Amino acid sequence: DVDVIVSTKSGVGLSQLFWQTVLQPLWNSVDELSSEVNVVITQDEHSVRNFAQSLASSISKSKRTVVLLSGDGGIVDLINGGPHDAQQQPLLAVLPLGTGNALFSSLHKPLWVSQDGKIQDISSIILGLRTLFKGVSANLPLFYASFPSGSRIVKFKPAANKEEEIPAEDNSAAAALHLAKEEIQVSHLYGAVVASYGFHSSLIYESDTPEYRVHGDKRFGMVAEQLLRESHPYIAQVDVRHPSLSEWETIPRNEHTYVLVTPLSNLERTFTISPASKPLDGKLRLVHFGNIGGERTMDAMMKAYDGGKHVGLKWDDGHEVRYEEVDEVRVTILEEDERWHKVCIDGTIVDIPKGGQLSVRKEDKSGFQILV
Repeated sequence: DVDVIVSTKSGVGLSQLFWQTVLQPLWNSVDELSSEVNVVITQDEHSVRNFAQSLASSISKSKRTVVLLSGDGGIVDLINGGPHDAQQQPLLAVLPLGTGNALFSSLHKPLWVSQDGKIQDISSIILGLRTLFKGVSANLPLFYASFPSGSRIVKFKPAANKEEEIPAEDNSAAAALHLAKEEIQVSHLYGAVVASYGFHSSLIYESDTPEYRVHGDKRFGMVAEQLLRESHPYIAQVDVRHPSLSEWETIPRNEHTYVLVTPLSNLERTFTISPASKPLDGKLRLVHFGNIGGERTMDAMMKAYDGGKHVGLKWDDGHEVRYEEVDEVRVTILEEDERWHKVCIDGTIVDIPKGGQLSVRKEDKSGFQILV
């Protein structure tokens, strides 16, 4: 049984057109794939999770393949939508039609980066189609992020009616875009891409706020520029547990700029955040540095775009970009201002109360298989 999820809001909104003009005709032309395909066209942000829940409650024992025409968000919604029972989980196939496509880019990195490190001009969609028809299944490594009581997922969504809209006197941009702020209590999330606190999580959160959404694609650069200008020192305690060790190590500073945990090498095709990561190796790696100022932060980010050369970067005053393999990371938020309480799990923003702790650990058996 095959399900195709067409995520209409992913990337620049080409998923439905791609299904109708490319994948559906291609699928119909292959004799052995002529069986009926269940197509799910997403209607809102809940569509993929609702689909995952329907799979979990299905009494069908047949093995399912779910083809995702989406970015990383579709995968995240799917893995958080139902129980992690290996007997029920579908085989996932991804056609990268999102913005960053971190999971796809990292899993297929050996195909688009040569042995000497040069990026090959190969279409991600072509690679995705090849994997769909010729790929093999492998376990999808996940991590488990837990949050304290009082934590909330924060997002802005289209208002269903006038009563839901943020009042114009509170936020004129939100009113102009007819947006409503939604907060949902949360205790944990599974992730496959990234968990972060500091500059990265603030960039993701603030670029989604109404104040910046009105600027379209320009908003990411605008937010980054503003955050770099402010160079806020994020006050938190960060504790790490390294592989095969039971003892915890506290990072010897309380001011941070960047704390990011990932099992992947690339957050974008050209942004190599964790150069030592290999596809499907299941290892978590932590990238972090202290309050180094906006200019140095920008320098580190640019070096990540240059093949991951930010790793090992050092300055004369003792600051450096630290990079290490971990089994678990804990971040205790010590900030007074709620603006700096946000953490990011695969693009989902969670607001953690002061004194609360984000815990991120490896999930050894995810129950999910993915085509590679």
